[in-house]
Amino acid sequence: MRNLRPVIPAKALISVLTTLVLLAVIGCGSAATSTPQPTSTPQPTSTPESAGRAEVLESLTAQVILPGYGATASALAQMEQSVDAMCGGPTQAGLDAARQDWRAARQAWLRTESYRFGPAMDRRSVSLVDWWPIEADKVDALLDDEEEVTKERVLEYLPATQRGINVMEYLLFGPGSDGLADGSGVQGRCPYLHSLASVARDEADGILAEWRGTEEGKGYAAYFDGTGSLALLDSEAEAEVVRSLVFQVRAIANMRLGAALGIDGDADASAIPAGDADNTREDLLSQLDSIAAMYRGAEGGLGLSARVASVSEETDARMLAAIDSTIAATSSLDGSIIAQLEADPGQVRMVYDSMKELQRVLNTEIVSLLGVSVGFSDTDGDS
Repeated sequence: MRNLRPVIPAKALISVLTTLVLLAVIGCGSAATSTPQPTSTPQPTSTPESAGRAEVLESLTAQVILPGYGATASALAQMEQSVDAMCGGPTQAGLDAARQDWRAARQAWLRTESYRFGPAMDRRSVSLVDWWPIEADKVDALLDDEEEVTKERVLEYLPATQRGINVMEYLLFGPGSDGLADGSGVQGRCPYLHSLASVARDEADGILAEWRGTEEGKGYAAYFDGTGSLALLDSEAEAEVVRSLVFQVRAIANMRLGAALGIDGDADASAIPAGDADNTREDLLSQLDSIAAMYRGAEGGLGLSARVASVSEETDARMLAAIDSTIAATSSLDGSIIAQLEADPGQVRMVYDSMKELQRVLNTEIVSLLGVSVGFSDTDGDS
């Protein structure tokens, strides 16, 4: 049973400061690569009328959040192994495998974007794993430096712009990366890659460990979903889920797609994070998969949809339709978003329009229906 007067750990307090930091963090970073499949609408274990906050929070925690971070930790560990294997005996096959596992790790990490509150926020994990943009010129300087880039150096001395899996993308796909196949480019590049992969894997392990906890009822999962002895009020936990979606959708629609299309000014394609692998279409599909997972819930489980439907089935139907429409519009893009902006920006505009409808339903209907408090600037441009 939830405490009516919970004692909330200081590091987990939901505050305006955390809200602002979350928005800034979501604005950084790029994403996945292999095309994710849209999350299918599950058959709920409860009817919308009977689905309370506690049920939804427990389902999301057990079936979406913990498995999502678990998949990320596993994918980053696999990427680290592939990088080490490639560097131990350089071949084209080894480079191809490392690149493929990098793509898988990026996708797994991005699919956690909708629930990067709690430990990931407290640890400032994005600065270690997924910062964007990077400083390629300074990365090149590090490759030419006589001092090897070690794990300690990455953690203690390098800024966020020179570490993380976006820097790994540059090292694996960018200028000089072909030397990883014949051995001519391993010196400097391989120690750097190994250190970055190890740091990212450790960080994913750390996030997962904090969610799970070392004792039953002591992890953030028990605090968040209300099953622990000390727990966040379920209304605040639900609000955290909604706010996280609000910030993520706003970042994608306004700060990325809108800016790239020049909706409110000059078009700026650089607003779309795009590295040397240029997986921008797949990146967005992975982000949408993250949104869909938190809203629909896992197959056979419950998501925010159950809570919305219990108040307004019409609003829930509009939100589900908007998610499907945005996924379909993104899937129809021919290759990367950057290339599409040059060849036929109208196709990208269709994605933007679908995303804005998703944003409108979320920010003006769902926020109100569930009684979530969100600052004016967070919903700016939703009409």
